[in-house]
Amino acid sequence: MGNDNSNTHVANATGKPLRIYYHVERMRLNELVVEGGAEIGGSVSDSGASLSGKISSNVKSVFKPDSRIRYIRLPANDYCKFSGEGELFVCVFVEDNHNEKSCVDTISINFHVPSDRSFIVTANHNIKFQKYGAGLWIDDLGYDHRPK
Repeated sequence: MGNDNSNTHVANATGKPLRIYYHVERMRLNELVVEGGAEIGGSVSDSGASLSGKISSNVKSVFKPDSRIRYIRLPANDYCKFSGEGELFVCVFVEDNHNEKSCVDTISINFHVPSDRSFIVTANHNIKFQKYGAGLWIDDLGYDHRPK
């Protein structure tokens, strides 16, 4: 499948399970499927002078089941090695704790990972590159994202 000599790892410091799609080329957005729906509501006062409302959305983006794009499921507070070939483009989604087939939050779309670079998905849903030689949980600035 891929190059066993890859030195690209990902560490999940979010505290939630992740689904990470990856490909050696930029992923096309037509591979995405939007699931769920949106709700828009509001009210007008009797005088008609004020308007209050709400907009909520439970729209979820995932890749089509028949897509050729590979993915890994990464449990909370865990890490793994990619079987990629050189540079990668990754899309990172937070999985629904109650339904592993559904994603509830998008962290990145087509994040570019140069060859032999590893990264950390942080607790506040940022992506940080790992510092060379410092361990899987240490970012480029020296911050330790290791789960407590």
